[in-house]
Order: sequence, then structure tokens, then C-alpha cells
Amino acid sequence: MSPTSLFKQGVMYTQAEHTIIDFISANPTEFLVMPIQQLATRLGVSDATVSRFARHAGFRDFKELKSAVAAGTLGPAEKMAASIGDGPTSPQAFLERQQNYLGVTSQRLNVQAFERAAQAIAEAPSVLLHAKGAAAACAELLRFRLARFGKRVETVPAGGSELFEGLVHAEPESVVVTFGFQRLPEESRIAIEYARSVGATSLLFTGRPQRGANVQADIELLVYRGEPLEYHSMASAVALVDALVVAVAAQLDGAATQQLESLRGLKRTYESVLPR
Repeated sequence: MSPTSLFKQGVMYTQAEHTIIDFISANPTEFLVMPIQQLATRLGVSDATVSRFARHAGFRDFKELKSAVAAGTLGPAEKMAASIGDGPTSPQAFLERQQNYLGVTSQRLNVQAFERAAQAIAEAPSVLLHAKGAAAACAELLRFRLARFGKRVETVPAGGSELFEGLVHAEPESVVVTFGFQRLPEESRIAIEYARSVGATSLLFTGRPQRGANVQADIELLVYRGEPLEYHSMASAVALVDALVVAVAAQLDGAATQQLESLRGLKRTYESVLPR
């Protein structure tokens, strides 16, 4: 994907801002290791111009701009190599880093948005889940947990024409859940747009606010998974998914535990006849 597509469209950029865009597009890897002062000096603009450009292009700040460019240009091998070379690789060090990311995720969590998400899922006649790549693990976890509460849950194919065959099952008051941690996949944009067209609620798990996006989800839940050049674990995302599951159970007010008790009884009745 070209870095140019990351920038907010339909905006009148200044000549200086076009210079920044051209540099990032031609030298994304070099850009990622440059502090704002070095970039400004290199391009003959002021630090303030670079900061304004980041916001003008749809990002919260220069750091968020870097995260988006990294997500759009670095491959998994490059991120893994950067993480390995960034310090201790012991399991303790890795887990401590994930613990820190969980803390950042907790600090950035919009509690009102989280509660809206739990209520929407609890009240929805059906929940549709869409995810690509590693995020499919989060979607499968959410599907498994919600199905145990008796919720009607469908997994929408990740892409291709099958995507539309899955989305068409969305109905008014359904919840369509999708994932776009560093950048929003085009398939997720379609899912969000279609949800809105049929009166369903769209829920996006993301690594950064989608300000300036052509299509914005009704509810966004932010997940912090590390800096642009790091290997991005799903630990924080999985934890937030499980937190949402518990909140949905609370919203169901007894119905969830009743369904789980029924499941437990069914297992007790038949597990002795199943092969070990």
C-alpha cells in the first residue's frame, strides 16, 4: 500500500505539506527513524509546519502519523527484526512489555464507548464479526464466548465476494464488529458503511482514532499494541475482547449464566458416552 493513501483525502494541502507527503511516499523507512526536527531540517520547513501537517492529514500528532506509515509500509519480518534488536528477548521481558501495553490500553479506554458496545451486543438480535489476519483470533474468541451466552453470531469472510455474502445478513439493530488496529482495511470500511445503511451498529477495535476517515464506526475501542517498529502482539486486544464479554454478560442480567448452566447440564448428560 502506498503511504499516500494514508493521508486524509479531499484536503487542500499547502506546497510545504505536499513536500512532506512526497518525501514520506518516496522514503517511508527513512521517515520512520527521523525525529520531527530532523525531518523539518531535511525538507526546509519548520517543526510547526510538520506538526500542523500531521493534524491536517487526519492524525492526532506526529507520533500517530508515524504509526500509520509504519503499519502501511513495514512487513512482519521487519517488525520482528526491529523487536528482536530492541532489547532483551526473554519471556519475562516480553510479558512485562505486554503488561505495560495493557496499562496504556486501560488509560486510553473510553468507558462510555465500552459500555455502549456491551449494551449494543447484549440487545442485538445478531452479531456479525469481520477480521483479517491475526485479528481473526480475536474475532473467533468473541464468537466462541458470545455463542455460549446463546447469542446468534456469524463470522463474515475476510474478503472477496464472500465478504458481501456474509454482510448481507446484517439487519436493523445487529452489531457488526470489525478490526483495524493501525490502518482501516477497505473491507472494514465496507462493513461499517453497510452496517450504517441497514440500521445496524458498527463496532471497531482499532489502534488509533479514525478521525478523518471516509467512514467512521459508531463505536471505537482503542487498543495499544506497541510502537510502529515493534512486533505487535494481540495480548491487549484479546484482553479487551474478554473484558467486553464480561460486560455483555452483566448486561444480559442472568440470561448469560442461565445459558451457561444449560450448557453445563448438557455436557454432564452426554459426556460419558463421547469417545475420550
